[in-house]
Amino acid sequence: MIDQLAGLVPPSLSAFGSRIATAPSRSEARPLSILTSKARFDEVVDGFGRSLHTASDNGFETADRRALVSLWTQYYLPALIIPYFTALSRLGRALPIGFDRIGFELDESGIVSRFIVAEEDDRHGGAEPGLDPLIEGHLRPFFDLCQTHYGLSRHVLWCNAGVTADFALRELSRDAVPAFTRAEACLGRCGSDAFGRCPLAQAFRGGEERRRRVCCMRYRIPGVPSCGALCPVDHLAKAPC
Repeated sequence: MIDQLAGLVPPSLSAFGSRIATAPSRSEARPLSILTSKARFDEVVDGFGRSLHTASDNGFETADRRALVSLWTQYYLPALIIPYFTALSRLGRALPIGFDRIGFELDESGIVSRFIVAEEDDRHGGAEPGLDPLIEGHLRPFFDLCQTHYGLSRHVLWCNAGVTADFALRELSRDAVPAFTRAEACLGRCGSDAFGRCPLAQAFRGGEERRRRVCCMRYRIPGVPSCGALCPVDHLAKAPC
């Protein structure tokens, strides 16, 4: 199942088609569970911060630590959510991505390049499509760690995830395949009463203008551009990206 994903994502999401993979013969993957140790999580965040420092010539030491972790999750979450939603909408399958069951690999910038699942998990991937494996099995425990280690608001994290989920569904919907409605219903669209209960469905303010409900705080990191019109803070939304 997982091997099929790269060929199922639309062109606009192609960079994420193989971000969840089965374990290759040689893999430097580490279990995600190591992040339960703050010291190990700090190593990952510090590596990411140093890459920002190199790229922007601004010291990441001056950044708000919570903002740095929030920005790191904005790379982490698409690598997880886009393949998951692709499998859900195209195959009607829920990927086996429990936080305590998979590994991860980092690129030279300290960003998650791939999540690694065991081959046996691929063969026995969940047959019941839905969001529980993503929300309850992965995002909730991961966000709990971010909050416990760094004091980062869960509202910020759910908003980061919701923006990614919304973008993924918009792009997947362009091909309008029947299985897509499964993913839509999970987010409370298509008239489902699940809307309001799903934390991924609450990323944006009401009204026609699309704005995040909660600021991701990237403006607190020197050299990092704003998110433009999505920013809920008026004076930041008007700033050039």
